[in-house]
Amino acid sequence: MRFKGALLLLFLAGGVIFFLALSYGAAHFNLWHLSSLEREILLQVRLPRVLLAALCGAALSLSGLLFQYVMKNPLADSFTTGVSASAAMGGVLALLFGLGRVLPIAALASGLLGLLVVYRIASFRGRIQPITMLLAGIVINTFASAVISLVKYLSDDSVSSIVFWLMGGFQWASYSRVAVLAGALAFSSILLSRHLLALDLLGFDDETATTSGLDLFSLRRLLFFLATLLTAFCVSYAGIIGFVGLIVPHLLRLSGFLKARELLPLSLLFGAVFMMGNDLLARVLLPEGQELPVGIITSTVGGLFFLHLLVQKKRELYGLD
Repeated sequence: MRFKGALLLLFLAGGVIFFLALSYGAAHFNLWHLSSLEREILLQVRLPRVLLAALCGAALSLSGLLFQYVMKNPLADSFTTGVSASAAMGGVLALLFGLGRVLPIAALASGLLGLLVVYRIASFRGRIQPITMLLAGIVINTFASAVISLVKYLSDDSVSSIVFWLMGGFQWASYSRVAVLAGALAFSSILLSRHLLALDLLGFDDETATTSGLDLFSLRRLLFFLATLLTAFCVSYAGIIGFVGLIVPHLLRLSGFLKARELLPLSLLFGAVFMMGNDLLARVLLPEGQELPVGIITSTVGGLFFLHLLVQKKRELYGLD
């Protein structure tokens, strides 16, 4: 009953924010009385932007949830594991060599490589070491940022304009991007719907999960791939938008939703609502039609939230009694 109530609440909140996001921005629209020009702007610019924001929020929330399942660590998400930064590095290198059409593929390959490095460093005898995972994620983020900075330094002004893209935003939204990300999200959700019980079993120790008939290696490989796939598309289309996958699943767990069959749909909905709200703030906070990068807002909120989690979990992270 509580789960259905949460779904209804998120649907209602999503509907309200979706309406506000379509109405407000650089220009205010009365959706009931639109001129032909306003209707064109609404359908060709603002609607795909709002839809892409919702899909990116859902995808990043789901990605963070999957990382947390695999690593058994509430501090894991695409940003803290270095996947976002390494995916952005692949995208920047693709742009440098004039391969913008394969940017999502380059971002996916680079993101998988970064994740593999973090996983290898953080695992010991088949177990993930949380503090090592965080440190490895910092190293990958630093290395990827250094490569991106080098590319910007060596490139001409046209490539240097990716700075704004890397800050995160939905200015380049289009219906084709909405369709691709919606397809990737639907594909991932359908696959995961077949492994709901397996996801719950991942919360136990490896021996218990294995004796229950779970193929840990195959499941972890699938979850890592899906999480990185979703992150790569979001980075390709909207730049680096951090901490969404950290905040949303954790708040849901704090609200008492612990089972996969509840967490997955709620993470998708809450992530979509959260991102639409952040994008709306980015468009209305500054005067005269100026716009903040969405990544700045989510990083500010997420950084404070991440600091709170670190303080809360420090005894567990450092093995203190």
